[in-house]
Amino acid sequence: MNGTEPGQQTPAWEWREDMALENTLRLPAHASRALILHRLDNETLTQPEVAQWLADPTTRVLGGGSNVVFVCPWLEQTVHLAAAKWWVERHSADRVDLVAEGGMGLDQLVRETAARGWFGLEALAEIPGTVGAAPMQNVGAYGVELGDRVRWVEAWDRNAGCLRHLDRNDCRFGYRSSRFKTQAGRWLILRVGLALSTTPPADWPPTAYPGLEDALAEWQETTGLPAAEMSPLAYAEMITRVRLSKLPDWRSRLPGSAGSFFHNPVVTPSRAQALAERWPGMPQFPVEEGVKIPAGWLIEQADLRGYRDGAVGVSSRHALVLEHYGGSSGEVFARFAEFVRARVRDIFAIDLVVEPECITDRSLAERG
Repeated sequence: MNGTEPGQQTPAWEWREDMALENTLRLPAHASRALILHRLDNETLTQPEVAQWLADPTTRVLGGGSNVVFVCPWLEQTVHLAAAKWWVERHSADRVDLVAEGGMGLDQLVRETAARGWFGLEALAEIPGTVGAAPMQNVGAYGVELGDRVRWVEAWDRNAGCLRHLDRNDCRFGYRSSRFKTQAGRWLILRVGLALSTTPPADWPPTAYPGLEDALAEWQETTGLPAAEMSPLAYAEMITRVRLSKLPDWRSRLPGSAGSFFHNPVVTPSRAQALAERWPGMPQFPVEEGVKIPAGWLIEQADLRGYRDGAVGVSSRHALVLEHYGGSSGEVFARFAEFVRARVRDIFAIDLVVEPECITDRSLAERG
């Protein structure tokens, strides 16, 4: 049975049996049964069989598979969003308020809004995954986080069985974190309201990250234009070139990766000073919580950049990326990630925190 109404071509929802679970690590994974939601309205979500599926604590919410490690290759039951539209809610001389459905690809939204000359998301180009999954991690790159642009998030509260409209402050965004991540399993993000700008920021175009200054200079030489005339789309394309020079292309079949695999650790200023005395030239960035040290640098200093163990390894282009070359399992991949963590811990006495979600059981039994 599905949610098709008379005269309706696309059902409101549908069931799929033994569904392969796509993921950018290209690890084997299947769901015994999956619910696909094509419509995200209250009428659909409160249908008895849909509501029961969402309320079941063993149902796991999955996005585009870009930030997950399937340590367990089989899941009992999952839910996925197929609704993937966006629209403008309000448009003024200097601001654009838009709404995007959770099943839409984040990179697609970035490029389509940048192509219209709107500023705000262009630094997030080439980040895989869906709009609905992005607030979970508060995805970010090159000094921009999605939470900076969020106005509100509409989500299904699986505990209460109802729609919730959460303002930006209610989302509790932090560095690669949010309310939706700390309360894992509770929320199904349906739509995200975003605020973009029709005018560039004061520091446009921002280039305070490795590789961007050279990329901007190349763009100026090619176009003959001053930096200030770079469009949001041109900036997004520049970001794409820089990212692809360092990271595997998540659209390619192999090698598989989940992007940046570890959080950049934050240590106290005194600890950072002690480390810098032992390792002169260690990159460090003051943040509100202390001093951030690039996890990729720590892994590289542990002599693991380009290290390979069978079908898994550390990327030779960027030490923060772990790769799967095909034919391995999530269990093997997880053991390799722990090997990397142990090597860094032994040398620096720093515990790296894994960024992707590691699914180690067939079901999700806890919610925040």
